[in-house]
Amino acid sequence: MAKENFQEADIRLFRDRTSPLTATRVFAAEAAASASKAEGGSPEGVVELHRHGGQRQEVPSGKIHSFVSGKHGALSSTEVHRFKSQNAAVVRSLAARLALFLRMDLTLEQTSLEVVDLNKYSKQFEAPRHMILFKLHPLESIGVLDVAKPLALTIADRMLGGKAFAVNPERPIREVETALIDQITQILLREWCRAWKFEETLRATLIGHETNPQFLQIGGGEETYYHISIDASIGDCMEQIQMLLPVRGMAPIVRHLALVTSISAEDESEEHEQFIHQPWNPAFAKVDVHVGARWPDIPVVARDMVALKVGDIIPLNPERLGQVEITLEGKPKYIGRLGSLDQRCAVQIVQTLNH
Repeated sequence: MAKENFQEADIRLFRDRTSPLTATRVFAAEAAASASKAEGGSPEGVVELHRHGGQRQEVPSGKIHSFVSGKHGALSSTEVHRFKSQNAAVVRSLAARLALFLRMDLTLEQTSLEVVDLNKYSKQFEAPRHMILFKLHPLESIGVLDVAKPLALTIADRMLGGKAFAVNPERPIREVETALIDQITQILLREWCRAWKFEETLRATLIGHETNPQFLQIGGGEETYYHISIDASIGDCMEQIQMLLPVRGMAPIVRHLALVTSISAEDESEEHEQFIHQPWNPAFAKVDVHVGARWPDIPVVARDMVALKVGDIIPLNPERLGQVEITLEGKPKYIGRLGSLDQRCAVQIVQTLNH
C-alpha cells in the first residue's frame, strides 16, 4: 500500500512538471493558498517546492512569483521594425483607396505598433466598442479591427449621402449602419491583403462583431497580438482605428517580407555592379559636361530679395555646408560637403542621389 502511494505521488509530481505553464501557475497558487490557510491566513506562509531532482523543499510563499515564457513570437527586432515600416506605408495607401470610394478627403496614419495580450488591451480600451472580427486565409489566423464609434457613424453617414459632419456619437449603431461599416471594412482589408506580396494570395473574411474586448474569443490566454493604432480623419471627425493581428499568425508574412527585402537588396547590388563594370566608350572621353554646386530651397522673403545689393550677406545654417547639391547638366546627381583644397573652394561628394 505504501509502495502504491509512493508511485502515485511520483506520477503526480511528473504530471505537474510537464503540465502547461498556466497549470503550473494554478498549482503554485493552490499550494500557496493551502499554505496560507495552514498558517492562519498569513501571507508569509510556507509552500512545499519540488526541485528538478525530485527533492522537496519548503520556501516562504512570498518567494513564489509567476513567470510567463514563450508569449512573444520568435521574431527579431529587425523583422518587427521592417513589418512596422511596411505596414505604415500600406496604411497611407489605404487612405487614398477609401477616399476615392467615399468621394471625400480621408487620411490614415499609423501612430504605433506594439505587442500586447488581450488582457492588457481590454483594460486600455473599455466597452462599448465596435469590433469587427476577420479571418486571414491561408494563415487561418483571426484578427480584429476596432473602429471608434464616432468614426464608424461618420463613415456610415457619408455612405448614406451625408456630409460626415456633426454625427451624434452617443446613439447606438443601427443594423443598416453596421452593414455599411462592414462594406468599407471589406474594401480596407482587401486592399490591405493585396499590399502584402505573400507567396500565397491573402484573403480576409468577416466572421462577426463584438462590443466588449473582454469577451473576444480569438485565441488562448498566452496568445499575443500586434496592436496597431491608426489615426483617421474625415470631415470634422478625428478618431482612431485599432488593429489586432496575432503574432504567431503573422510570423510567415513578417519572415517573407524580410526574405523579399534581402533579395531585392541583392538584385540592386548586382545591377549596380553590372553598371560599374560596363566598358567605357572612348568617344565620350572629351565630351564637356557642366558641373554645378548649389544650395536649393534657401528661404528668402520677397521684400529682402528686392532690397539685395552688392556687398549684402545672406546667412546660412551651418548644417547646409554638408548639404550642397551637385548637378550634372542641371540634373541633381550627388550631395556634397563644402570645403577647400589648395586654397581653393571645393566640394566633396558624400552621397549619390538615386533618382
